[in-house]
Amino acid sequence: MCGIAGIVALNRGRRIDYEAGLGAMNGLLAHRGPDGSGTWIQSERCAGFTHRRLSVIDLTDAANQPMLGANKTTIVHNGEIYNYLELQTALRHQWAFKTESDTETILAAYEAYGTQFTSHLRGMFAFAIWDDRKQRFICVRDRIGIKPLYYAVIDGILYFASEAKGLLPFLPEIETDPDALSEYLTFQYTIGEQTLFKHIKQLMPGHQLVVENGQLHISRYWDVVYDVENGRPAESWESELDDLMRDSVSMHLRGDVPVGTYVSGGVDSTLTSILAGGV
Repeated sequence: MCGIAGIVALNRGRRIDYEAGLGAMNGLLAHRGPDGSGTWIQSERCAGFTHRRLSVIDLTDAANQPMLGANKTTIVHNGEIYNYLELQTALRHQWAFKTESDTETILAAYEAYGTQFTSHLRGMFAFAIWDDRKQRFICVRDRIGIKPLYYAVIDGILYFASEAKGLLPFLPEIETDPDALSEYLTFQYTIGEQTLFKHIKQLMPGHQLVVENGQLHISRYWDVVYDVENGRPAESWESELDDLMRDSVSMHLRGDVPVGTYVSGGVDSTLTSILAGGV
């Protein structure tokens, strides 16, 4: 778990105190990352990022964030890209990697595949990229929403953070959203982009937010697709499930720190722990 946050000016004419704002965000997210802290402000003061790091892959200082790429991109990232080794191998001929970090592979994938790069990422993640060449801001949340990402647009300024409380200092008032509260009392969670805080929204799973030329656009980059296959014998399904489980657990064990499991006593956690012990 890491903490990411940032401020992006939709209106270039706005004067923003990035230092104070990012400092407040960083402090509110400090518990999410005890291993490092960093802040970056774009040279023309169009955007600023801050990050709290919990080190899992590439424990060196070279992998600290915000991370600057050779292609004038900057990223803050929370989560893990499980197929980062495969991406490094595929993209090494066109990107000079300076770290062993999975975060850098996101920048390499963005350079190689453009705005379609999300389809090449396998993992749990929430990240933000500033592209200085195109003056473009991109914010992405993983396919099923394992990692959180909240944002608010206040007076022409976009604020984002890993936790809603990182945005509270910038709201005109702190009020409950009655529609979101109704959803929560009915379903025990909010079913849409609204949150319990008025003015704060969550970026939905499988979505990306782009700011370019002062315009904010949100689009869905992934959705569940079910292909019905009739007539396959049970043994075929069992074999495929076994292969998928072993592959998934193996990918999740990647890291430069010890990895453990929590066992609740259910079939799912027990099976995951058994497979992890045998990988």
